[in-house]
Amino acid sequence: MLKLATNALRNMARSKLSLPGVFDPVLAALYVTPMCNLRCDYCELFGTQRNASYRGQVLDLEHIKQVIRVLADEIHVLYITGGEPILRDDIGEILGFARQQGVRYLALNTNGLMLHRRPEVLEHVDTLVVSLDSLELGRRDTTLAGRPHQVARLLDNIRRAASEQARRGFVLTITCVVTPGRVDDARRVMEFCFEIGAEFSIQHLTEERVRSPALMQDPDFPAFVQEMVGAKRAGLPVSGSELYLRVVRDRIPYYCTPTAVPHIDHQGRLSFPCRELRDHILVDLLAAGSLRAALAEGVRRYGLPPTDCSSCPDRCYVEVSSLMHSPTVLVREVAGYLYKQVRRRGPGVLANQP
Repeated sequence: MLKLATNALRNMARSKLSLPGVFDPVLAALYVTPMCNLRCDYCELFGTQRNASYRGQVLDLEHIKQVIRVLADEIHVLYITGGEPILRDDIGEILGFARQQGVRYLALNTNGLMLHRRPEVLEHVDTLVVSLDSLELGRRDTTLAGRPHQVARLLDNIRRAASEQARRGFVLTITCVVTPGRVDDARRVMEFCFEIGAEFSIQHLTEERVRSPALMQDPDFPAFVQEMVGAKRAGLPVSGSELYLRVVRDRIPYYCTPTAVPHIDHQGRLSFPCRELRDHILVDLLAAGSLRAALAEGVRRYGLPPTDCSSCPDRCYVEVSSLMHSPTVLVREVAGYLYKQVRRRGPGVLANQP
């Protein structure tokens, strides 16, 4: 992944010099659909109650492929998300096409309810990210909570995916939205992950796209994050660098580098500088012709990204930004990633990393 390494090194140099401007992209998030089959009460953008407003806005397969072609010219790490991506009948083809275009590390985020209908996705991904907030309720979704058979189906899908990791060569990561007063639910999900051999990750509860004040005031939350740090040090599968966990636990301000993680919405538009800023603008990626041209258009219309914004808790921004300012930690994390790749796929995998 020469391009990834080059971009990361340039970003580290820029961050060390505290230079403002556009950071080189190291990974991209692509929202292939806004449609969802759940209505989680903490989700501000998606859910079944919003599906009607999105009808007719989802890019067809050919346009999604065009977006992936443009992204693949600049990045080799792609995170596919939604809405619920598995609602797309062509999700397997989308993932396979990304591979054909040279994407070397491919992640898919799903709520897991329909994994049994789309087993082909496991053939393509390096990381399968499944959301699970509680072993009893599945997610904070009133509809799902009233359907215990669906929660059972979700847990069965997760266990099945966990059992397929070694054979298919991917990592299963369970991400858990932690909510105030229910930190113990997340603790039980973490223990479940250790039991089935899945990585455990947390996602902050957000309110108005910033950290939930109630969660920050819950004394059990920092204690739980410290438990995660301890588990990681003990070699248990906790996803995320220790640096990231410390930033989360202690609410450490960070110098944000949002353009290093460009987000592309379901209509092929770049959110600039990032989707979490209320005043962000949208730049048509296909009309721009390249990711760098879209970033340049964002600067022309919006101005330079802010450097002092550290209010959102999204891991994609927090961790990448924090690592850019800590080269030794970044090198250690990359080395750990390569070690996992070799263990999963054999030494030959390194020869295929451009």
